[in-house]
Amino acid sequence: MGKFAAILLLPFVTYGQSFEAATVRLSAPSSTGSRMVDDATRFEFLYGSVKSLLAIAYHVTTTNVRGPDWIGAEAVDVIARKPPRTTEEGERLMLQALLADRFKLTVHRDSYELTAYDLVLAKSGPKVKLADGGLPAAKPRMSPMKGPARSLSGTLKMERLAAILQIPLESLVTDATGLTGTFDILLQWSPEDAIAAELPGASFPPLAKALEQQLGLKLETRKIKVDTLVVESGQKIPAEN
Repeated sequence: MGKFAAILLLPFVTYGQSFEAATVRLSAPSSTGSRMVDDATRFEFLYGSVKSLLAIAYHVTTTNVRGPDWIGAEAVDVIARKPPRTTEEGERLMLQALLADRFKLTVHRDSYELTAYDLVLAKSGPKVKLADGGLPAAKPRMSPMKGPARSLSGTLKMERLAAILQIPLESLVTDATGLTGTFDILLQWSPEDAIAAELPGASFPPLAKALEQQLGLKLETRKIKVDTLVVESGQKIPAEN
């Protein structure tokens, strides 16, 4: 995992921009449900986590913000007034500085590589059939068969099939087949570990081969970089306003 140089969360005075006024506090125990207001004059984030605020400030997903447990467990309120003509990037910088000031946070950016897949046509061409538009669509169903085998069936568009395949593959799958329309899908496979162990019932091919043999589709691998934000230190009680 490659790591970028540490970036300290300090007030960005060099940018000459900060919230005109801001209140940061722990949410009241009686608060119910999170709420966010973000318009031309104000930023309000009520009963949410510091983790979620960091995701907004650094433009990453919450699943890619890592740090001590409290950043996801403590509920906080942020109520801030923006300067006129605040840009989206300017707002993120102001929020970064505010979080640094009130929670004394030190963070760095990090990244890791992840294997992703493109669902494409196999050389043999597609073997899927367009669904009969006059019949009710069969909802997608992925279920175990007798023994370790698995089955996926339903009436699906290709992008929906790619999304469902993310579950057994545990990675991102993108539709790159170019096929349009809705198709009747029946896919049966055995997990690779079950095949290797020669378990009874593991009679179907592994998922990649099953896709090619049964549907005329293929998985092409690619590497994607996932950006993360790592909290090195901070305090869960915000400094006084």
